Amino acid sequence: MNKIIFGFNIPITIFIVLTLFSLIGTYFYYRRLNPQLERKNRILLGTLRFLALFFLFFFLAEPIATIVQSNLEKPKILVLFDNSSSMRMKWENIDKKQQTTLAYNVSGLGDFKKYPIEFWGFDTRTYPFQDFYFDSLRFEGEETNISLPLQRIQYIKQEENIQGIILFSDGIYNSGENPIYSAEKIGIPIYTIGIGDTVPPKDILISNIITSEIGFVGKTQPIKVSIKSHQFDKTSLKLMLYEEQSLLDQKIIELTNQLEDYAVVFEYTPKTEGFKKITVRAENLPQEFTYENNSQTQMVKILKSKRKYIILSGYPNPDIPYIKSIISSDEGTEVVSYIQKYGEEFYEPRPSRKEFETAEIFVLVGFPIASSPTYLLDWVREESLRGKSILFIPNLNVDYKKLKPYEDILPFNVVSNNPREFTFFGFFNPAYVGHPILNVESGAENIKILNQLPPIFRTELFVKPKPESEVLATVKVNDVELKEPFLIASNFQNRKSVAFLGYGLYRWRLLGFSLKQLLENKTKEEDYGSILISNIFKWLSTTEEFTRIKIKPSKTRYNRTENVVFNAQIFDAAFSPIDNALVKVKIAKGEQQFETILQQVGSGLYTSQLGVLAEGDYTYLGEVFVGNNKIGDASGKFIVEKSNLEFADFRSKFELLRYLSRSTNGMFFYWNETKRLKDELNNIKLDERVTTKRKEILIWNSFPLLFVSILLFAIEWFIRRQKGLL
Repeated sequence: MNKIIFGFNIPITIFIVLTLFSLIGTYFYYRRLNPQLERKNRILLGTLRFLALFFLFFFLAEPIATIVQSNLEKPKILVLFDNSSSMRMKWENIDKKQQTTLAYNVSGLGDFKKYPIEFWGFDTRTYPFQDFYFDSLRFEGEETNISLPLQRIQYIKQEENIQGIILFSDGIYNSGENPIYSAEKIGIPIYTIGIGDTVPPKDILISNIITSEIGFVGKTQPIKVSIKSHQFDKTSLKLMLYEEQSLLDQKIIELTNQLEDYAVVFEYTPKTEGFKKITVRAENLPQEFTYENNSQTQMVKILKSKRKYIILSGYPNPDIPYIKSIISSDEGTEVVSYIQKYGEEFYEPRPSRKEFETAEIFVLVGFPIASSPTYLLDWVREESLRGKSILFIPNLNVDYKKLKPYEDILPFNVVSNNPREFTFFGFFNPAYVGHPILNVESGAENIKILNQLPPIFRTELFVKPKPESEVLATVKVNDVELKEPFLIASNFQNRKSVAFLGYGLYRWRLLGFSLKQLLENKTKEEDYGSILISNIFKWLSTTEEFTRIKIKPSKTRYNRTENVVFNAQIFDAAFSPIDNALVKVKIAKGEQQFETILQQVGSGLYTSQLGVLAEGDYTYLGEVFVGNNKIGDASGKFIVEKSNLEFADFRSKFELLRYLSRSTNGMFFYWNETKRLKDELNNIKLDERVTTKRKEILIWNSFPLLFVSILLFAIEWFIRRQKGLL
């Protein structure tokens, strides 16, 4: 049943009043004319005038026509086939494709007539089949996203009467969100058919490699490799670490049936700067199910090795040598200390602008004081805006009024300060137990350990943490937490900063021996305060170098099913964002080369989506032009690999499929039980549904309506002229 409803964007009473005004006004206007016309001509002109005014007011009233269509829809069942490559695997007496074929044939879905059926396939995308034949399924998808078709059904079920879903899958999903969340939202019974087996084939796979994406020349960094072994016993496995094509190291592990998961740590020491392709390979063992999952690759950016720290202090104090000793314990670091002597004088060396430009981290220890030169704070701010990090440690004589104009580079704002000194304990927030700064010990004891650190000093300082900051610890006095921040960390707009709002940190090392008695199961003395500060420096040093021209892909390693995306940030010499620049990126793989132009987003941001690229190693060169002038460039590497996610897990997830069915009032069947599914479908009763679709037509937005009004006025004017009324 269809119906049309008219409405206006102004009250209908106003439109009626205007219409009556047009009718009455036209009547009195054409009642007497000079010269007089015949009655039929007066009626004609009056009608033209009234209709012209009517259509004009009708247009100005913004009429809207709403078409309501109601249809009676038959219930529909959707059949979803997992079309990923894991569904064609076979080993020993397991053949997933054959199981799927038999399950489909026995289910009778091919000639089911009781309700309409629609067939879909899915892997990394979802695609309905117009004319479905079982051979339409190729089982070649490189990833499995079970939630994707469920989300699409959630979207279309408002317009289509979908009352049942049948899912053929092994339950192994490796992309997208957990399908349980999508299933619980959908409100439609899901009947799942489990394919495969929970016993995996005989195989070795490298499931993951973890290392820092940024390294330093000459500085060793760990590469942790996770390996899975299925059904190999009393077997030696050789693992090899490569940089590009060069073999760097190899290790041998012994495999046993009693253990599936193994971990190996390689020590990687890069020798040169640049982007390095790191590959870990496991040797191919006889009788492996597949060799496609025996390697993984990671791209690492190697920077120059030496990191420079600058310490600024208003006068000598015991925290300075303590902090310097922690920094110096890390190889490849350089510390430059600038300590005030009296007035604006400094002990040797004197501050140098060039040293500030080459430093990466600034440590303010009791700085500034009343006599500190502000140009040093200006230098620190300028370098901070370039992405360099700051650690702030106060003392009794810090001049917070002098510091206030520079609070934009710190993680807090000062409210007030009274230079009255007291001792306190740090109370470390259990909510941040996994924060890299607080990881002073393996396991879950970090917070307990840190809360036993000896007391230090503080003034009556009140601050307000920035919204983007994290308060990792607060102040505790006499076993009472005061909620005043003690340790604050911030990572905002490519700038990192940390603040200890207390001083006398050297006491953590001096008095730390007491921890040995306070902590259980400790056989050796640990300097946990120093470990905490060392963690802070590690966290601060992972900031990427801030440059005016930043052009890079969204990640350094893509699967060949993923879209490659390039992003850019462009700044001028004052580090203000540049819009309306031309950003070109040339991408090359071997002799193949192509170019893309990044589109402006705003505030100096640019982006471009290249789509899916073929496997291989790619280099890129990005160039930025303003007008005809080239203002800078950036280069790098990324890799595109065949996804091995389908070979990362072979055990069918029947429990997941059961939960999907149970949570939606459906049923679970093994692949050889689909005769029960056929009986269930023949017995269920699904209801027809009335669906209503509404379509609005903005009549006032139609030019012919205004044109009719103008045309009627024109005809009236023409006739009046012919009759001598003008």
